[in-house]
Amino acid sequence: MKRLLHLLSVLLVAALLPACSKKPVDVTGQIFVVTKSRENIKMGGLEVLVIPDDEFQIMAKTTVSWMQEESRAVAQRKIDSDHMTAFIREVMDMERESPCPIPELEKVRMSIVEESGTAKTLLESALAGDLLLKGFGKLISSSTSSVKVSTDADGRFAVPLKGKTWFIAGSQREVGDETEHYLWLKSYEPIEGAATASMSISNESDIQSEEELYKILASVLGSSGDLQDFQKVEVSEKMKTMVAKYRELAKSAKEKAEREAAEAKAKAEREAAEAKAKAEREVAEAKAKAERDASEAKAKLTAEIGAGRVGATLGVPLPRKMVIPFAYCPAGSFMMGSPSSENDRRSNENQVRVTITKGFWMAKTELTQAQWTAIMSNNPSNFNGNDLPVESVSWEDTQEFIKKVNDSGVIPKGWKIALPTEAQWEYACRAGETGAYSGGTIDQVAWYKDNSGSITHNVGTKKPNAWGLYDMHGNVRELCADLSANFSGDTLPGGADPYVISGVYPNSRGGWWGFDAKDCRAAVRSGFIQGIRTSIDGFRPALVPSEQQDK
Repeated sequence: MKRLLHLLSVLLVAALLPACSKKPVDVTGQIFVVTKSRENIKMGGLEVLVIPDDEFQIMAKTTVSWMQEESRAVAQRKIDSDHMTAFIREVMDMERESPCPIPELEKVRMSIVEESGTAKTLLESALAGDLLLKGFGKLISSSTSSVKVSTDADGRFAVPLKGKTWFIAGSQREVGDETEHYLWLKSYEPIEGAATASMSISNESDIQSEEELYKILASVLGSSGDLQDFQKVEVSEKMKTMVAKYRELAKSAKEKAEREAAEAKAKAEREAAEAKAKAEREVAEAKAKAERDASEAKAKLTAEIGAGRVGATLGVPLPRKMVIPFAYCPAGSFMMGSPSSENDRRSNENQVRVTITKGFWMAKTELTQAQWTAIMSNNPSNFNGNDLPVESVSWEDTQEFIKKVNDSGVIPKGWKIALPTEAQWEYACRAGETGAYSGGTIDQVAWYKDNSGSITHNVGTKKPNAWGLYDMHGNVRELCADLSANFSGDTLPGGADPYVISGVYPNSRGGWWGFDAKDCRAAVRSGFIQGIRTSIDGFRPALVPSEQQDK
């Protein structure tokens, strides 16, 4: 704004400069006063331009024409700018409402502004000032008069007149950061026959707007004085054409972005569908392979089970790539219990003849914690380690484990996983021997009180018996299928495949890590209470003909 006002001051000075090179005006004649109606405005030395009416007519015509054209140009710039701004809002709405980003729209917005030059035009228009100041400057600059006077200290001046005359003056003051301008334009016609006269160029002669200036000038020319008539313009064809062009570019960019987004989405969906189909195919192939492998493994297991002989082993697969290895125990007869000559024997060990009518398979080791977890997904053991025997399991827990393995479908037809009967356990433990310990001395075959350190040990680290079975003595007690009526076990039954289920007390065999050697003998029988879980009790599953233990 300061630059605009400075421009006006320059125009005023430039218009009045010609008078400075001429002789001083004779100040005899009429007396005029510029009334001191504005606070802090110095009336002394105020320059007043004196214009004869005929010259003013020419000045008014030039200024009116210019103001009309300029008003029309300003209105044209504004309506074109508004039209372009509306288009830019339209583009922004297009961006906001589009389901996908449209990067090219930013370029469209910038390009139309640059091509139209609107930003530059508006900036230049603002720097040039408003129509009032420019119009007043145009009026003064069009003057060819050489008459200029300056007011005295009281704001008075004198000048001879020959007819109707126009007076033009301007002043300004600084108010804070702003500059206030005061513009005066007033006519005077001498009274016929009068020698002197006086008048005031006061605040009622102030021009407050371009409309007021235009109205005065237009009235001098005998026309209407409505400047707004020249502001009724339409959007230029150039701007319409430009907006239409960029609208098409924006639409094309939007369609392109949405088409590419749709294609990308379709591609992603195709790839996802293909990936899903591939994954499903791979799963199906893996399932088919697993089923083939399982079928082959089961067929192999069936063949191995049926061809059992002493020294033969087989593995029963479990989840998580775990396997339970089994050793074959052939059919045969043996004396179950301990002879009267065996040291430290007990009364419930009286010998009986037992016949095992069909061969069976006994797990080569006590069931490990890793094998238990593969089926049960938990580990109840007090001593933790994958290859340590699982313990702290109840008789009922072992039945749940056995059921899950049998229901898994890995066991061949005609066979089942079960706890061994007492007869099967002792028969497998002895492996054809008759002494108190099978496979070697107690220290060679067992973890017990004297060498265990009061903890369990990894299975299979001691010497096996003749049929390849480990830890049949010590480490943990091994639960059996029989349920005795007495806690210490009923009298040993004899005969073919004996199996006692006359009570509620499961029997356990083999002794444990805290027992003395005498309590880990092959014939030792220990009572057990259902539902109890302790760190000394585990089990060893057997793979037996399915018709056995079905009493």
